[in-house]
Amino acid sequence: MPTRKQVESWNTAKLSEWAAELETDTQHYETELGRMLPHFTGTNWAGAAHDAAADRFTEEHDQGRKLSQEIRDVASALRNADQRLANERRLLLGKVGEAENDPTCPVRLQVADNWAVSGTGTGLSQQDQQTVTDKVHIHQDAINAAYYSLANAISEVGLGITTAAQEVRVRGDLVGDGVSVTSVSPNDSGELGKEDGEALAAWANGSLPDKENTELLEEIAGRLPQGALTDEQLRILAAGGEVDNLPADVQEYYRGLYQAAGKEGILALSEQLRTEEAAGNPDAAGQLDSLANGLMVVSNEDIGTGRNPDGTLTNPGSYQQLPEDVRQLLESRRTDPDPLEPDVPGGPAAGLQKQWEDTNALAALLGEANPNYEPGTELGTQMVLKSSDMVQDQYTWPGRDDAAAQFLGIAGRNDDSSHQIWTGEGMPEGYKPEETVRSLLGHDWSGSDNGVAASTMVNRITEEAALPADDPRGERGREALASLGAMLAPTDDNAVWEKSKEGIANSPELSAAISRAVSTNLESVSIPGMPAGFTQSVVYPDGRVQWNGEEANRLMQLAGYDEEGRVTLTAAIEQYRLDELARAMQENPGNVAGELAASDVGALTGRADNAIWDALIHKDKMEGEEVLNPTDAMYRAKTLGAQVVGGIADQAVGIVKPVETAVGLTGIEAGSTVESAVKKVLDADPEYEFKQRPSEQAMSAQAVDNANQAILNAAYSAGVLPPQLQTEAGPLGMPDIRANAGAWENFQDFVVAQGLSQYIQDYSQSYQITLGRQGGS
Repeated sequence: MPTRKQVESWNTAKLSEWAAELETDTQHYETELGRMLPHFTGTNWAGAAHDAAADRFTEEHDQGRKLSQEIRDVASALRNADQRLANERRLLLGKVGEAENDPTCPVRLQVADNWAVSGTGTGLSQQDQQTVTDKVHIHQDAINAAYYSLANAISEVGLGITTAAQEVRVRGDLVGDGVSVTSVSPNDSGELGKEDGEALAAWANGSLPDKENTELLEEIAGRLPQGALTDEQLRILAAGGEVDNLPADVQEYYRGLYQAAGKEGILALSEQLRTEEAAGNPDAAGQLDSLANGLMVVSNEDIGTGRNPDGTLTNPGSYQQLPEDVRQLLESRRTDPDPLEPDVPGGPAAGLQKQWEDTNALAALLGEANPNYEPGTELGTQMVLKSSDMVQDQYTWPGRDDAAAQFLGIAGRNDDSSHQIWTGEGMPEGYKPEETVRSLLGHDWSGSDNGVAASTMVNRITEEAALPADDPRGERGREALASLGAMLAPTDDNAVWEKSKEGIANSPELSAAISRAVSTNLESVSIPGMPAGFTQSVVYPDGRVQWNGEEANRLMQLAGYDEEGRVTLTAAIEQYRLDELARAMQENPGNVAGELAASDVGALTGRADNAIWDALIHKDKMEGEEVLNPTDAMYRAKTLGAQVVGGIADQAVGIVKPVETAVGLTGIEAGSTVESAVKKVLDADPEYEFKQRPSEQAMSAQAVDNANQAILNAAYSAGVLPPQLQTEAGPLGMPDIRANAGAWENFQDFVVAQGLSQYIQDYSQSYQITLGRQGGS
C-alpha cells in the first residue's frame, strides 16, 4: 500500500482527464454509429431482404449503443475514482498535518513515510512525557483510520474500474454477432477467461505461428482483474470470516482462465511477466501479483459471490478450481515410481528435471500473491505436504529449499491449514501430524530463508493461544501450545530431540519464533509456589496452559540458539521480575519481601540460563570456532535483556508502532512490545564483537547495579519511590545516586525499609555466568 511520499505525489485529476478522453472518443463513435440506419430509408430497395438487413443493422446499432454506454460507465468509474481518492487523500494528509502541528503537544510530533507517529524530547516532566505518549496514540489512531479508509477506497475503485472494463470487452465481442443481449452476465466473463486461457495454452505448447511474439501474453496480462479483493474483504478473511460479495464476473474470469490455460499456460505467462519486470516494465509486477492473487481467490473456500437460503456461501472457492495438472504437480511425491511426464524427450530423467523446474516455478508464482491473500484451506494443506515431501527428498535440486519455503510460507497464511496440519483434523486417513511437522520444524533452513516460513507454524500457535478463552481459535491455539514441547522436544524420543536441536540451531528465525512462544507464556513454564514447573502438559478449561517441566526447559533451549531468541527470553523474564516487584510494592508496601517469598522468578531465571547455556554449548560443538564464545554470548544476552526492560538504554519519548498496543505495568514504555524493543536494541548493536568477558568481580558489581536499577524502576512505576530518588523525568539512575552521598543513603534506607537486601543479592547472582557451573545437553 502507498507510503506518505507516494500519496503526497498523487495527481488524481489524471483519472478525470482520462475519463474526458474516453467520453470524447465515445461521442465520436456514437456519431458514426448513428449513420448506420439512415441508409435503409429513402431508397427503392424493399422486400424481405431489405427488412432482414434493416433488422440486423438495427440490432447492431442497439448493441453498439449499449457498448457506448458501458464505455461511458468506465469513464464514470474513473471520474468517481478521482473524486473519492482525492477526498480520501485530503483527509489522510489532513490528519498528518494535525499531528505535526498539534499546539497542545509538549514536543513536535513527526509522521514517518510509513505513517508511524513519534515524538522525541529531553528534560520533559513525567506529566509531559505522558502527554506526548497520549498524543502519539491519539494521532496514530486518527491516521490509521484515515489510512485504512484510503486503502479500502483504492481497492474498491480499482475493482470498479476493472469490472466496468471487463463488461466493455464482453459487449465488444458481442457487437457484430447479431445477438441481442440486454446485460452482461458472469458466464460471459467466464468465456472470456476461457478464451484467454486457451490462447495461453496454445502459446505455451508452441502451436501458435509466432512463438517469439509475446504481444498476446502482454494483452492477456493487461486484462487480468486488478485488486480482486478490497482491504475490507481481506480484513474479514484475516479475522477468520467469510467474504460473500466477490464480483461473480471476476470469479468466473479467473476460473475460465486457469482451467483453460493449465499449468503450462499459467507458468508461461508468469515467466513472461518476470522477464518484463526485469526489463523495467512498470506494469509487470502488478500483473504478476494479479495472476498469483487469482489462484488464492479461486481456491479459497471462504470466498463466494453471495449467500444461499441456508446461509452458506454461493459459489465458494475450492482447491478443485485449480487446473488438474497444477494439482497433480502439488500432489506428486518423491516416492512416485515415475515423473508426471516420463515421455518427454530425454526420458524419465528429463521428465523429473522438468518436474523440479515446474515445482520451483509454481512456488515462485504463488509467492507473488500479495501478503494478505490467503490460499484456500485445502490448497494450504497440500502446499505444506508438498514442502514436507521436498525437504525429505534425497535429491537437493537447485532451488529446492527455496521453493519448499515458499510453499510453506504461503500456506502459513491460512490458519485453518496450519491447524489441520498440526492436529490431523480434517486430513486424510493415515495422515501422521508428527511426521509432517517434525520434518519441517527440524529441517535445516540455512540454505534458504533461515526458517522464516517454518516459523509461521509456531507464530500461528502463539497468536491464537492469546485469544479469549471462549474463542474457538483460542481454544485450538492453546491445545497446540500445550503440545509444542511434545512435538519438538519430547522427553521419550531422543532421536526427535536431536533432530530438532540440529535443525533449529541452523534456522535462527524458527528459534526466535519459539522464543516468542515461550516468552509470551512464561506462566506455562512456572508460577509462584511452583518454581520447578509442572509434571505434565495440560490445558485447563479457563484457558491456562502448563508445560511439562523438562519439555519447557527444552523449549527454552531451542529458543536459545538465536541471539534474538536469547534476548527476547531474558527480556521477558526481566519484565516478569519487574512486574512482580512493582505489584508487590503496590499491593503490600509494608511487606514486599513477604509478598516475594513464593516468587518463582529466581528459579525461572536459572532454568532459562541453563537452557540458553545448553544451546550455546551445543552450537559450539556443531560449529567450533565459528560460533560466539558461549560465555560471552550468554553474558550479552543477559545484559541486553536487562537493557531492553530495565531502562539502561536511552529511549525516546512516545515512540510507538502504528498499531494498537497495551500499556505495561513497568519497564517497556507504552506502545512497545518485548519483541519490538528487542529488535530495536539489536539493530542498534547488530554485530557482536568478540570482547573479553568482564571479570567475576566486575560482573558481580554490574549485576548489583542492574538489581538496584530494577528496584528504582519498579518503585517509580508503583508510585512508591521517595521524591528524593526521582526527578520530573523519572527515577534517578544508579550512576547519579552513587555520585550523591545523600541520594545513596536515601536509596539504602528505602531498600532496607522494603526488606529488599536479600532480593538484590539473589537477583545479582542470576547474572553471574561462570564456565563449568552449568551443564550442556
